Amino acid sequence: MAQLNHAELVDKKFVLFAEGCFGLFTSKIGASLLRYRGDRCVAVVDSRKAGQTVQDVLGYGGPIPIVSRVEQALHLQPEVMIIGKGLHSAELPSGWKPHLLAAVQSGLHLINSIHYRLTDDADIARAVRDKGITVWETKDAPKVPLNKARVLDLDAWIVHTCGSDCNIGKKTTGLEIWNEANRRGIPTGFAATGQSGILISGHGVAVDAVPGDFMGGAVEQVVIEAAAGNEWVVVEGQAGLNHIQGSGVALTILHSALPHALVFCHRLGAERTKVWETPIPPIAEIIRMNEELSGVLRPARVAAVSVNSVGFSDEDYRREAEKLEADTGLPVVDPIREGSAARLVDILRAHQLETAHQQPARLS
Repeated sequence: MAQLNHAELVDKKFVLFAEGCFGLFTSKIGASLLRYRGDRCVAVVDSRKAGQTVQDVLGYGGPIPIVSRVEQALHLQPEVMIIGKGLHSAELPSGWKPHLLAAVQSGLHLINSIHYRLTDDADIARAVRDKGITVWETKDAPKVPLNKARVLDLDAWIVHTCGSDCNIGKKTTGLEIWNEANRRGIPTGFAATGQSGILISGHGVAVDAVPGDFMGGAVEQVVIEAAAGNEWVVVEGQAGLNHIQGSGVALTILHSALPHALVFCHRLGAERTKVWETPIPPIAEIIRMNEELSGVLRPARVAAVSVNSVGFSDEDYRREAEKLEADTGLPVVDPIREGSAARLVDILRAHQLETAHQQPARLS
């Protein structure tokens, strides 16, 4: 079987693997792929929810079936299996190996979204060699130069989605802005910094897998590539400055993307971070932290707050949004609830015009 490059893999029909975890927040990569590339997905593997559809579980995605085993989806002619969950672990989860072996033995290429390298397992490595399939380890670090602040030389206007936690909508907000800006005729690139963003846009780096000294250069390179031929670049954020595990990545993206503007993202009503369960400080305080730390070479202000309001009624959403607007002095938008990022793009365009006179600092 011929080896495929990453761009070829992204365009193939795929089975989404989310065994034991399929859900809006429990399989973040899968949920994102199904929102933006659902036309390429033929089935989801999760034995706990077999017999349901993607629409049943996520509230969008239509009649894509959920099955117990990958073999039950082969008649739909997938070519790739994508692991649809990132993990806060470097281990291969218990029970996943038989599914992965079955996919390889059925001739499916693999896209791996977890830190564990699949071919570190002797049985999977042997099956991959025997079948001649391609395994894309999305956590493999690229070879990049150190950050040299070359972003300051770009003509593109740069927007960065920062936020209060992981898995709250930074990528989704960025993708919605990217789609709406391009729809309006503003040529816009998307700089993905995580696996699902890469798989949706076809471009980027999983920055959390890059050695510390080179994270800045990796972000810089992705922004430069996304800026080619574009007026705007939207840079996907990761974690948050208040996040005890992900603050280093969040700060690296802020300092290396050198954005002109920030969109702050938050899950409405959240009081503690996921997994680590640390208290989330007042949102106005985290916004101020991002603005102050952006000022090393190019100060950036938050133009709007983008919220994830899943589970809120329209009335409760409006009440909580108005409270957050009063607390921050900023417009609050839920681009998914509103059906598009039209209002965010309006706000950003006005912000761009308002701050056009600002000049960045320069390295001596």
